Amino acid sequence: MWASNETGMIFPIKEIGEICKEKGVLFHSDAVQAVGKIRVDLQALHVDFVSMSAHKFHGPKGIGALYIKDSQALTPMMHGGEHMGGRRSGTLNVPLIVGMGKAIELATENIEITGTKIREKRDRLEDALAKISETLIVGDRWNRTPNTILISIRGVEGESMLWDLNNGAIGAATGSACASEELEANTVMLAIGADNELAHTGIRLSLSRFTTDEEIDYVIESFTTAVTRLRSISSSFAKQQPTKGGEVQECELHHH
Repeated sequence: MWASNETGMIFPIKEIGEICKEKGVLFHSDAVQAVGKIRVDLQALHVDFVSMSAHKFHGPKGIGALYIKDSQALTPMMHGGEHMGGRRSGTLNVPLIVGMGKAIELATENIEITGTKIREKRDRLEDALAKISETLIVGDRWNRTPNTILISIRGVEGESMLWDLNNGAIGAATGSACASEELEANTVMLAIGADNELAHTGIRLSLSRFTTDEEIDYVIESFTTAVTRLRSISSSFAKQQPTKGGEVQECELHHH
């Protein structure tokens, strides 16, 4: 992957490509989460195949593209016709192809400037959410795509959080879309060392170039309110605990 769909973390594609080139290994990168969000220069790196999807940069759904370096041979996944140089049979969907072409043109025009504006909004949202006690935000923000936050909140189940956010017309996700039906702990969260409870509470928030400051303010308020409500009815989270002397003290807070 060029960038993780859950954390937004960017992988060392340049270094991986150099190793593959040295060893004579073909290198394919899933760049679905990178194209249109960060600069992807296929002339500057050694990557043999790169896949991308239009709906990730505001293009039409149901259309994607595969970059093939130097017209290398590729075994067809679908046989039966000579379309696309014998690589894939079937009539092409011209309107979607045109739509994808225009969308990527718009998405990559001044991408550094656009990315900086998105990052500023993302960081403001992230800083506000990080003030909530006992939360974990995954990944160095400078090595992430500028639009992504993966946050875990102790004592708040991801599915419950989605319910509250959706009721407020806020779109979010728990874990990856590929595992959206799973109720197991998030494997990415477990892999980075989060405990099992935090691994069950990952919420992903994604911004775009169309996200407004007013929307960020609304999400901060709604997210904080939802956490307060859900923690108040959570059997696994206690805001306060008694000391040996019977007095009540605040739990230790951890910010990441």
